[in-house]
Amino acid sequence: MPPKKDKKSKGPAIDEPGQDPESLKTKYSTFCKGIGLVPSPEVMGALTEGEDNPFVGRQIIIKPGAAPLGPGGCRALATAIMGIGAGMPRDPETGNPIMYKQLQELRIWGGNIGDDGAASIAELLRLGGAEIKLAYLELTNNCISSTGAFALGRSLSCMMNMSLVTLALDYNRELMSEGCAALCRGLRTNSTLKKLSLKYCDLDQEAGGPLGEVLAFTKCGLNVLDLQGNRIGGFGLTDFCPGLRRNKSLTALIIADNNINAADEDKEGLAVFKETLLVHPTIAEVNMQYNRIGEHGAEILLPVLENKNLGKFLVDMSLPTEIWTKLNKDGGGGKKGKKGKKKCDRRLKVDVDCVVERGVEEPGLYVFRYKGEEGGRRHVGVMAQECLEMEGYRERVSAEFDQEDGVHFEVDEEIVLGHSRYSEFEALGLEM
Repeated sequence: MPPKKDKKSKGPAIDEPGQDPESLKTKYSTFCKGIGLVPSPEVMGALTEGEDNPFVGRQIIIKPGAAPLGPGGCRALATAIMGIGAGMPRDPETGNPIMYKQLQELRIWGGNIGDDGAASIAELLRLGGAEIKLAYLELTNNCISSTGAFALGRSLSCMMNMSLVTLALDYNRELMSEGCAALCRGLRTNSTLKKLSLKYCDLDQEAGGPLGEVLAFTKCGLNVLDLQGNRIGGFGLTDFCPGLRRNKSLTALIIADNNINAADEDKEGLAVFKETLLVHPTIAEVNMQYNRIGEHGAEILLPVLENKNLGKFLVDMSLPTEIWTKLNKDGGGGKKGKKGKKKCDRRLKVDVDCVVERGVEEPGLYVFRYKGEEGGRRHVGVMAQECLEMEGYRERVSAEFDQEDGVHFEVDEEIVLGHSRYSEFEALGLEM
């Protein structure tokens, strides 16, 4: 094995100007007072270090409080993060605005930020996307309509932002199909987003076509699309399927509780859906619970189980027991082989050494141990944070939230298996 190298992370250093949570809190508080707002206790708490806040600075979660954050408070927070605005400090050496680069996850629940607040977040994604690697954005129940959705979609259109991998706009009932279409205008040229959640957003059949356009994009990277609790119905499902048929990335589709019933238009939609699922190359999970498709609708769908990739197919328990047992499938299936996802977040590893430097077209290769793993085994792999910075690799990185680890990243195992130097270290007995 080559000698160990003392290689520092390429990410933003905590000792750079303005990269500690306390500095961000000061900027936020100062800007609030400058525009006549009282700083939100929820924001101040999210930026205060403590045992109950292990991811301070990397993760900001704003829960409903005595007073909602509101559009002004959201604007103040986004301005403080970007460092662009009246009264914001500048780098003493370069004179440039000081962007807060540590943030990876932002969640605002029930903050009543509205379209103006969503536009502020969109600016953060668009203007700060090159340096602020925000991976997870959740704006639940925030009164966002088509205007805010358009701003968010535009900020995520081609080449605007390449760090966000999860976007959740659940329970924004003002969104409706018009807002969904506005959002999709930008997302239909996005190649880096991995998960989109639009649960309970009052979408109807008119949302089917725009969502299908997003999936039809040849470089679409979406793995998970969650539409639970809307009303796309049979007509919307029919319009959605042409895009789904062209898609080559989706692995999970949740259309539970979507007013897909047993009417003629629903049966027509189910027939098109069946033909689409039979040929889809990657889909492994479909959730159709709480749709009363009836026995005839279930019989239409039975052939989808011929797709061996489909390991989970959930339907409503209102179906007769015999046909429910045939159609409902929970677990198993999927492609066999080595390809899958591997946790590649540097924060989950210890004793990390770079053995192959990052190149122009290929990420570096590292040896490490996983935290808490017994036996002291050494592994060889890449770092997701490095892949996120590289064209051709960032779309193969996904992000998930874990209660213990916060946001962590995973990459396709094929990135490691296909690395030009991987075989050298595999021969030494290092595990992937």
